Amino acid sequence: MKLFFNPNLKNFSQEKDYENNQIIRRLFLVVFFMTAIGLLIFSKIIEIAMLYEKELVNSSKTKTENNNLFRGVIKDRNGKILASNIFKYKLKAYPRLINDPVLTSEILTQQIPNLDKRRIYNQVSNKSKFEVVILRNITAKKAKYLNSLGIPGLEFFPSIKRFYPQENLTSHIIGHTNKSLIGVNGIEKTFEKKLSSGEDITLSIDIRVQHAIREELVKDFLAFNAKTATAILADLETNEILSMISLPDFNPNLSINPSIYSYRNTATLNLYEMGSTFKIFSLAAGFEFGDVHLNSNFDVSKPLTISRFTIKDYHPQNRVLNTKEVFLKSSNKGASLIALKLGGNNLKNFYSKLGLLDYSSIDIKEKAKPKYPLKWGKIETANLSFGYGISITPIHLVEATSLIFGNFKFENVNLELKAKKRKDKNNFISFTTREKLLYLMEQNVLYGTGKNAFVKGYGIGGKTATAEKVNKNLGGYDKTKLVSSFLSIFPINKPKYICLVLFDEPLLKNTVGYNDGATGGKTAAKTTAKIIKRIAPLLGIEKENTYEDLLVKKGRKGINFASF
Repeated sequence: MKLFFNPNLKNFSQEKDYENNQIIRRLFLVVFFMTAIGLLIFSKIIEIAMLYEKELVNSSKTKTENNNLFRGVIKDRNGKILASNIFKYKLKAYPRLINDPVLTSEILTQQIPNLDKRRIYNQVSNKSKFEVVILRNITAKKAKYLNSLGIPGLEFFPSIKRFYPQENLTSHIIGHTNKSLIGVNGIEKTFEKKLSSGEDITLSIDIRVQHAIREELVKDFLAFNAKTATAILADLETNEILSMISLPDFNPNLSINPSIYSYRNTATLNLYEMGSTFKIFSLAAGFEFGDVHLNSNFDVSKPLTISRFTIKDYHPQNRVLNTKEVFLKSSNKGASLIALKLGGNNLKNFYSKLGLLDYSSIDIKEKAKPKYPLKWGKIETANLSFGYGISITPIHLVEATSLIFGNFKFENVNLELKAKKRKDKNNFISFTTREKLLYLMEQNVLYGTGKNAFVKGYGIGGKTATAEKVNKNLGGYDKTKLVSSFLSIFPINKPKYICLVLFDEPLLKNTVGYNDGATGGKTAAKTTAKIIKRIAPLLGIEKENTYEDLLVKKGRKGINFASF
């Protein structure tokens, strides 16, 4: 057999192999790309799943944290709780699930006082409503009991409420929150950012002292039928407020009618012409800058006339008084002569340095700016020397007094407890001027207008003030409407505390009714004495024994025993 070689057949075979290789290569590339795309898609799915899972975890964690995030607690300096959080319950009813509305309304009205039976029946029998709210703010104990009764169609929902265990006692300091647990006044508003993030706040307030002062202040507030009353106790070494009372007050756990009860903190918001307590400041300026001495003489034998204005004294002496007598007799004419000798610009600068012309430094949002004349002429200077023509808040008076008598350099008046020690000594005024003022304040309690503030065994210094209020309708001052106050420092031999007591429009009863003689000496000074008796032991102030307290007992065999 003869074989013939066909060259075209070889070429055909080669072409076939080439095509097959191309197909295989293409298939391989397709498989590779499909695999790569599949892996990419798969990895993205895994990544998304993991991210979603992480997001769910974070979301769950955030929700848990938010659910567990309570508003911060407010405490006094000794750790006593002034504001905290509690669970209250809301009772809902589902009318379509209640088969016997009459029985349900009867049980609820029997178990919950003051519920209107007709209202409850109308609510639980109204099948057109999916749900109705029966009652809010139910205590946990009551909710648990009602739930145990097994009444069909009822459900309890918990909510967090702000709780103030001291009720009225610290109402104006602490303030309160709204339904959304946002602070609307007081410390609750001032420290909203910290409290809302769960941070606790510790105040300088001593709740024991607060209770004692409020109790005494309330008694006289009612006895004097005053419009408002204020008391502030501050520590001279730290500028911390240990007690601040504003009457009338309120229970922050309850909704109140603002037309009857006031949320207004009189200690930091109400502006008053403070009267003769300003003589502390005008005399301080006179001693420092006006060449005034304790034995300097001032003729107050006649009314003091400046331009068309006449300045008079409440108890005219009609003679020449030295500086000591000006203070003890609380002479307006004498204080005016001291201020005029000093000069209006010097007095204004001194008042400015005392912080009497600007907002107080106290760390609370409710504050008022003083009002005073833009022009300081001779008549303005005379009036300002005894606290007329300038309106300030009670906390301003305490702050200015701290600047003068504080043991250390003044910084701010604090309601929040500060964990720091102060080292720089107070050099706001000279040591000599400070000692003169303390001497005058002590003498005033012993022999002057502040005699009613005397408490045996406790060294007290102070200054009374009785200021007439402006009659906005008639113009001028109204002798029957007074702002009566007493500013005290104790122990006077080693000043530690300032106490201010103020009554707005107090009245004194006598046999014919009411009179207008409710001066600072007859009202606030007396209240101050009662307060110091109560709080001195709480503050660790020991009573000084005098010779009159010495008891001598005759013993046997001629041996006598002496004790206090």
